[in-house]
Amino acid sequence: MKKIIYLFCCILLNYTIIAQDTNVVAGPMVSYIDGYSTQMWFLLEKDALKIEVNIRDYDEDKLLEYDFDVTNKDAFDNYIPFTVSLDKLLPNTEYIASIYVDGVFIKELDLFTKRSHLDDTQFILGYNISEESSSSIFTHMRRTNSDFMIWLGGHVKFDENINYDRMINNYMNIRKKKELNKFMYSVPQIASWNDLDYGPSGSGSNWALKDSAYLAFTHFWPNALHKTYNYTYYDYGLYQRYSYNDVDVFLLDSRTFKENPSDKATLYGDKQIERLFQEINNNGATFTVIASPSPFTFDSEDSFLNYQKQFEYFMYRLRISGTEGVILVSTGASDNTQMYEYDLSETKWNDKVTPFYPLYEFNFAPLSSDMFSLIRVEGAAEKRILSFDSYNSEGSLVYRKRIHESELKN
Repeated sequence: MKKIIYLFCCILLNYTIIAQDTNVVAGPMVSYIDGYSTQMWFLLEKDALKIEVNIRDYDEDKLLEYDFDVTNKDAFDNYIPFTVSLDKLLPNTEYIASIYVDGVFIKELDLFTKRSHLDDTQFILGYNISEESSSSIFTHMRRTNSDFMIWLGGHVKFDENINYDRMINNYMNIRKKKELNKFMYSVPQIASWNDLDYGPSGSGSNWALKDSAYLAFTHFWPNALHKTYNYTYYDYGLYQRYSYNDVDVFLLDSRTFKENPSDKATLYGDKQIERLFQEINNNGATFTVIASPSPFTFDSEDSFLNYQKQFEYFMYRLRISGTEGVILVSTGASDNTQMYEYDLSETKWNDKVTPFYPLYEFNFAPLSSDMFSLIRVEGAAEKRILSFDSYNSEGSLVYRKRIHESELKN
């Protein structure tokens, strides 16, 4: 009987429509789900007062009740972006969350906390929405039934005349789009930024409104406030890590620390790189995905290769880390998915060369080209296979590359 209820709830997840005449404009959107907690984001009417979330687990039927008073501490004029945190969850548990706003039932969502056993994993990749993007692409993304979605920037676009109020309005306008919103509450969402939603093209650490861009980002992406790194290093910026089953995903921030002058050229900043390699050493993941909105190993306008000293140091640290199963994911160079193979043994640091397996980089097409990509990891232990797939707006497969875990071992 519980399995029937479970299947029915999965249908609700994809097709329940938010009740009419409520104070909910967009959402609820789930972000990080770890073993013990998650967050839900809402865009609410100004007169919204209370959010209630009732959570039951499928096996024990235990009820957790959460009540949140809606506040408008930032004095938004029209709508309120609002995030709630749900703790006291248990690992390896399937929950169904019933959500109410001001006493009105909104919808039900499935929540799956981190599990200890090995399972298949699938997550969507995308970036750069445009007004011309086909709404059908979000329908096909929703129907993949993926575990989560990662945005590598370009959710909104800021021009030279941007200010904080316009940043907020841009986010609100995009979140009110029906098909996009339906997709975003169907699967957990995790995001970074690129040169569209950070600031004008080419902007870096000296961008005058970078604090405003960061504040606006945190109002609409709960994962920005839920970092899984330790706090040994300065925690400003959007670099972060997300672990799911035997996959570790690292999102690098190529905007906040970018310095162009030749005497101190850096794309990621020293502290971000130190944090990354502190985390990936012996992380135990079968596959480690390092993702950035800037290309890594091939020549392009915004490539890491243009920052030669830091690039060579990065590759040296990657070699000596001994981390197996690394693939690179990047954006911004093509309207089609391309795979590049980089011979890491050719990169020297202090004249030292260490053998290393082939380093693959996938540079994939933007949503504005009516394409999306996903990574799938499946198979038995010690025989896991990673597949990088790209699909068009009709949901048809246009690119696939499969990599066995044994190919990415020293």
